[in-house]
Amino acid sequence: MTYLSLFLIIFSAFMHSSYNFLFKQSDNKTIFLWSIFSISIVFMTVIGMANGTQYIYPTGKIVLLSVISAFFFTLYQIYTGKAYSLSEGDLSLVYPLSITGPIYIPFLAYFIIGERISAITFTGILVAMFGAYIIQLNTSLRQFRFSKFDFSKKHIRYAAFAGFIYSFGAVIDKIGVEGNKFFLYTYWVIIFMFIYMSINIFLKRNLRKQILQCYKNIPFKVIIGATLLTLSFLSYRYAMQTTSISATAGARQVSSLFGVLIGSFILKERYGTMRFIASLFIIVGIVLIKIG
Repeated sequence: MTYLSLFLIIFSAFMHSSYNFLFKQSDNKTIFLWSIFSISIVFMTVIGMANGTQYIYPTGKIVLLSVISAFFFTLYQIYTGKAYSLSEGDLSLVYPLSITGPIYIPFLAYFIIGERISAITFTGILVAMFGAYIIQLNTSLRQFRFSKFDFSKKHIRYAAFAGFIYSFGAVIDKIGVEGNKFFLYTYWVIIFMFIYMSINIFLKRNLRKQILQCYKNIPFKVIIGATLLTLSFLSYRYAMQTTSISATAGARQVSSLFGVLIGSFILKERYGTMRFIASLFIIVGIVLIKIG
């Protein structure tokens, strides 16, 4: 992995955790997410048209891959939003759990695109899983004790499922960015995610009137969120062109640390020390996955 790739991945991680902060803070998470994707499409269209139609018009392969990966990423966003919406859905808890996709990615990458799993990679998976386990205990360091993974709590279940479903889209990503097609592929992933979200919204009548209200009441947050989203998507997939999906997704787990710090210091969420330690376990595990 080059230094440029590593920088772009860390930059993407910070952008991703930052727009999740705005996502968590929004009153209507479904509408807010839909809104920032709509603005992101405008940004991407302007950038693409300025550089030539080859950045806008897709091949059949790009469309197919975008349709599939966007489906998984949309589910990821929906279930992350569901977890944030619950009273116990703290950013510093939900966000690290929702980005545990790299735990599963090496296995999927092995079966789908033939990437090998080493003993170090497997060790990293175990370490990251331990970090995911202790972060969901929702306890202070002083009161820590082992107990079962509590899937009875909806916010834990939703966030863990989001992390799992994300891994499928991430593997498709690696195929989509091949051949220096990262911008074209990313553009159509965002478009299809927007389409899926639109279907989800318009199936719920009570949400329709809130769309214009979102643009009217919080235009600044929508524009900032769309900017962060676009930068996160592009920088991550550009970096993915130069290294393996396991390494790229693994290095990006530094975003879990950003999420915990934002939740603890800005949102004043509880159990900051314990969640910080858990995030370090996740990051160490992912680093081992990358080395492996």
